[in-house]
Amino acid sequence: MRRLRWPAWVVLTLFFLFVLIGFNQFTGNGTYAKNEKVETKKLSKYPGLQLETRTSEARNYTLAISLPVAGDKKIDQPIQQWVKQQKEQFFTEVQANKKLFGKQKRANLTIEVDTNKVNDHLYSLVFSAHQYTGGSKRQEAIKTFVVDITQKKILKVTDILEDGKENLDEIRSMVVKQLNGQEDVAFYIIDDLLDEALKDHHTWKWSINKQSFILYFDKYEAATGSAGSLKAVIPLEKISPFLKEGIVKELNISQQPKKSAVEQNPKQVKLDPNGKYIALTFDDGPNAKSTPRVLSALEAHHAVATFFMLGSQVEYYPAVAQQVLSKGHEIGSHTQNHRDLSTLKDVQIQQELGEASRKIEEATGAKPTLLRPPYGAYNDKVKNEAKRNGTPIILWSVDSLDWKNRNAKAVTDVILRTIKPGSIVLMHDIHPTTAEALPALLTALEKQGYQFVTVSQLLSLNDHSEIGPYFKR
Repeated sequence: MRRLRWPAWVVLTLFFLFVLIGFNQFTGNGTYAKNEKVETKKLSKYPGLQLETRTSEARNYTLAISLPVAGDKKIDQPIQQWVKQQKEQFFTEVQANKKLFGKQKRANLTIEVDTNKVNDHLYSLVFSAHQYTGGSKRQEAIKTFVVDITQKKILKVTDILEDGKENLDEIRSMVVKQLNGQEDVAFYIIDDLLDEALKDHHTWKWSINKQSFILYFDKYEAATGSAGSLKAVIPLEKISPFLKEGIVKELNISQQPKKSAVEQNPKQVKLDPNGKYIALTFDDGPNAKSTPRVLSALEAHHAVATFFMLGSQVEYYPAVAQQVLSKGHEIGSHTQNHRDLSTLKDVQIQQELGEASRKIEEATGAKPTLLRPPYGAYNDKVKNEAKRNGTPIILWSVDSLDWKNRNAKAVTDVILRTIKPGSIVLMHDIHPTTAEALPALLTALEKQGYQFVTVSQLLSLNDHSEIGPYFKR
């Protein structure tokens, strides 16, 4: 009896077909595709979107995917591409661990989506992918898409935020503070990992709704595994100063109206002539990093202060300037570019003061009502221009020397050694060491019975109404 001999090319072809068919059971190109069931539902709650539910069962795995579909390639393709990547990763793992699975145990991939209607055409889609591929391997992944079905696009975070590095830095600070304020996860946060996760805003997993701006972090992305995935929720009223005007209107965010020049300073209270009052003042700001730290320390002690701002700095950090005002502090002018006014001509003095006043008003809605000339330098020309603008010249009686020492303890020691009731204290909110010194300094001053007021409140103690200069009680 003759044996049937197959040509070599036939044997090789059959072999590769066998391997391909077997592999396709895991990759989703063959048996998987035939087994997948797809159901499509119209979402009356979310006009413009349909929901596809994809399910599949095989001997070695189960699969369930919820997938919103907008019917436009610019929106659907990036979402489907991410889902495809999750499936490919899943089947690669299943193939590598195929001996672990059978009738008694199967791998699983579940992709869920939380759909939030922001307004009539903006939707926030937050996907959660959960994979089980054997042993203790339970993987999780989060992916977000904010879609505009009218403009047919997926929004980037820079589509909703005002341009500028300082805005992103402010949001990063809010996120760090919010996460560290969560008692159940703060212990597990790894600062270096969190900083790295926040570094590139293009990779942020973010969403927005009518109440909050939210950032998501995968398990292990910003903390140890014990914390699981993380979520930082920032109320919209806190983030609204950093949002583009169009988005603010789209979301119908109720913002605090900007205060007028008359309303901007804290109310003039009647002070006890025998009280121990001092006015803390901060020059050369605002600064994106250290000014918020100064504000936090003041808020913790229910203290108000006066910030003499440079117009050039306000131009870079308008949101920080607005934050100073919103916290109930007083804003004065420190000129536009920190030039020695006593060396300038009349027209140059007018430009320095006028430009600073315009920048501060543009950022905060209020004109500065006080003037601190750089270096404390002034002459009759400066006094005449201050009088014309109605801005008293404010100097100081206690110099913290924070600009020189750059040491938190030294700043505290200088102030405590020279302070007395009625003092105007000079500090600078551009130095991190000044922000570092404040908590202990404020505590020490409170123990000595001092109360913190603004410069205008301090001047009201003796009903001052002249141009000054004022530097002590």
